[in-house]
Amino acid sequence: MKIGLHCPEVPGHLNPMTTLGCELQRRGHEVTFLGCQMAESIVQRSGLPFYALGPDDLLNDRLEQTFRDLGKTSGIQGMMTTGKIFGIQSKIVRQYIGQAFDEFPCDGLVIDQVSPAAALEAESAAIPYTVACNALAVYWDPFMPPPPLPWDYRTDLYGRVRNEVAKHLVLWAYRLLAAEKKVGVDPLKLIRGNDQALLHLAQQPAFFEYPRTKYPERLHYTGPWHRSERDDTTIEFPWDWLDGRPLIYASMGTLQNAVSHVFGNIIEAVRDLPMQIVLSKGGGQVDVPGPIPDNVLVVETAPQLRLLEKARMVITHAGMNTALECLSHGIPMLCLPVTNDQPGVAKRAEYLGNGRVIPVRQVTTARLRAELDRMLSDNSFQQKADQFAQNLASYDGLEMAAKLIEQALESRSPVLNPEHVQRNKKS
Repeated sequence: MKIGLHCPEVPGHLNPMTTLGCELQRRGHEVTFLGCQMAESIVQRSGLPFYALGPDDLLNDRLEQTFRDLGKTSGIQGMMTTGKIFGIQSKIVRQYIGQAFDEFPCDGLVIDQVSPAAALEAESAAIPYTVACNALAVYWDPFMPPPPLPWDYRTDLYGRVRNEVAKHLVLWAYRLLAAEKKVGVDPLKLIRGNDQALLHLAQQPAFFEYPRTKYPERLHYTGPWHRSERDDTTIEFPWDWLDGRPLIYASMGTLQNAVSHVFGNIIEAVRDLPMQIVLSKGGGQVDVPGPIPDNVLVVETAPQLRLLEKARMVITHAGMNTALECLSHGIPMLCLPVTNDQPGVAKRAEYLGNGRVIPVRQVTTARLRAELDRMLSDNSFQQKADQFAQNLASYDGLEMAAKLIEQALESRSPVLNPEHVQRNKKS
């Protein structure tokens, strides 16, 4: 089959989507990524063909600048900036993806859950498609707080009312800058459980989710979409700096990492620990204050997957990919979520017992050190992390996802999750 891929132009979405695309390619399909210009370098590094949408359109420059702006924001401001990004992306997709469909006549598409403009155009062109949740799979439920908010999971009346009010505030914030009247696309089209998609896939495993009141019947939890060979082997790293002491790996991701005060707090919090700390700037616009203690190594970028093989703990922004990689490697997480789905990912790690959460605006040196001391002295965090790693080692999320995509696109029929169907019957 000829299969097109589309997702937001950021590493957190591109890395799992292109890895999934490579698995489909390995299984004999012709796979091409259709996306905005700034995605090209990551897609080409994966080895997949890339089709640029409107490469000469100045909207591409605006998109890159707005992503740089996002790196300096957090919380509601970050969410609002994300709304701007959504609007720019949607304009590019709606104007140019039809041409891509003409030049690359595909049998089906795999579209990111937060890229509804591509789904709208696929429906217009009568192209069957599946939905991939590269970030946290978001389907509204009364028990679940909106992902941008670092709230605990609650099933009582207070929790349900709080979640419903917050949901409408989040919707208002997104629609203020990405409303249908502005770009002709409902930003929540694929979050509402759109029945036009044959299949919804989440790379988060089923255990990394709260209990629900209703389970989307086309949604399948598979497992992480990453392979060890995805790690960028071109990144130089001074491996001889590691001297055998326990290792903490710290990173605030590659997108929303321009939070210099957090890097400074991390350095001060670990200064006297009998451990080594690798702190990655993620290629971001970060000013790291000095002096740097001898047990801390600050790098521009890091070979993350190879470092996770050696790490005892991770300090993270709680992006979905890093969280899943920590789960796979059996590593406890101290989460410092910034915005968008990161608070939701972080609180799930805490709920499951293999992580702790400090919202980024509440990060201080003292609080970081207290949480580090707690997690390093309490073995329950490591026990939980080991349990989840053993669970994930028993199945192959990429293979599961690829087979489900094949089933959906070949049959052109919805693929239901029998476990979710059965749960809904019992509720």
